[in-house]
Amino acid sequence: MNTKTWLFITRAQPWLHAGQIDGIQQALDQWINKLIVWVWSANKEFTNENPFTYGERKTMIELSAQALLQNIEVEIFPIPDLWDNEAWRNYILNNLPPFQYVLTGNARVQEVFKDTEKTLIPIEIRSFVKWTTIRWHLATGNTEELGKVLPASVLEYLEEIRASERLREIFNKERKTPSLVVDVVLIDDQGKLILIHRNNFPEGVALAGGFNDYWETSRIAAIREVEEETGLKIEIERELGTRDDPKRDPRAHNVSRAFKGKIIWGTLRSSADDEIKSIVKIDPKDLDQVVFAFPDHKDMILEALR
Repeated sequence: MNTKTWLFITRAQPWLHAGQIDGIQQALDQWINKLIVWVWSANKEFTNENPFTYGERKTMIELSAQALLQNIEVEIFPIPDLWDNEAWRNYILNNLPPFQYVLTGNARVQEVFKDTEKTLIPIEIRSFVKWTTIRWHLATGNTEELGKVLPASVLEYLEEIRASERLREIFNKERKTPSLVVDVVLIDDQGKLILIHRNNFPEGVALAGGFNDYWETSRIAAIREVEEETGLKIEIERELGTRDDPKRDPRAHNVSRAFKGKIIWGTLRSSADDEIKSIVKIDPKDLDQVVFAFPDHKDMILEALR
């Protein structure tokens, strides 16, 4: 059988996560039998964005491959940050073993190789995972969530190198602070709750809302987010308090400031945002049957109904 060698580029901070493994397994359907993993930002370590050394990342990729990619040969190489596309492409072509295909779901990688003789194989993103979310789970010791996206052997290695302690130290040293989000309870003229059915992690139903932008008051952010997500113009009826449990949001430490909104006018419509699957209306008496992406959203609703 002829060898089909594929290039896959990742920062691997800290490993090949479930979404990337899924993408590589898509390539298995096309008879991939050798994979070159090129670890970029290999020259960066012990920072918030790049907490692990190249050697540690290489070990975790090897452990992931042993557990999940047993039928293909995997080679791993480092690459420094080169933000010029031509320099990056030349570095790869001059320093790697020969390869025929580029496996990627990254727009920049596609741009780098679009005018070469290499065949681009786009990955369908079927399992959306953020590095920042993974690092947050590590810092907070959330082994239950980590177990969903990495093999047991990698989890054991992270415990061995005391990854959770390292990340907490880095976050404190770099003065990483929580982000502020706003959440808004909306009730239509029929007494139904207007909620968002999320498309991305964490999946489930949520209140309308989002991140508070810089130079923006929380009230203005709440009004803006509701209009962007639902098409409705609102005014703030009252505040519903602040929720600041570091584990309230599985993606990161996001502090929520909640409001009850009063609909002024507008036509309800779903945003084109790919994070929103649909808008749903729920009778408050059915609240216990709702699966919330963020459990404290139920508490906000109960507070608004008082």
